Amino acid sequence: MATGDPVTRRVIFSTYVIPTYSIEGEEASVRHTEFQTGPAGTLGGKGTASINNDQWGDGWVSSSHQEAAWEDQSDVWELQGEVWDGELSITAATDLTQDSTDLAFLYIKNTGTSVNAEVSLNDDGNYYIIIPPGGSVHLRGDGSTLECQNVYVRGAGGSSTTTIEYIIAKE
Repeated sequence: MATGDPVTRRVIFSTYVIPTYSIEGEEASVRHTEFQTGPAGTLGGKGTASINNDQWGDGWVSSSHQEAAWEDQSDVWELQGEVWDGELSITAATDLTQDSTDLAFLYIKNTGTSVNAEVSLNDDGNYYIIIPPGGSVHLRGDGSTLECQNVYVRGAGGSSTTTIEYIIAKE
């Protein structure tokens, strides 16, 4: 049995895509899916991101509530009816953390049902990554210029509400 602190932590991730398209028959109710002829086979890959064994706090994953520690509770606990389900509700631009260290790995899943989540990797107000309901995105950091504090998420246009799950880990 291993003892002591872990020397390193890793996030192992993969993507698997099968290119297909739908064909509608003469009758509108008849539809079937076929594999595309090109590119041949599937797309995707596997990767590993080494992350720091000492993350900036429990909030680096959405499954930990921001006020999980007693000393962080801002309400009287017996009057607080909230149950944390691991999802963060967002509308306006939300910075997932203020930590300024380099980003090692980012995963965001839009768990909402009807509103896109929009992601910006800097604070310039441009949201180039669109995550549809049920969709997700993951990426490794570049080790130098992308910092954890640069990840902003909002509901579509900053005026609609959706929910997300996330992992944001530093190097």
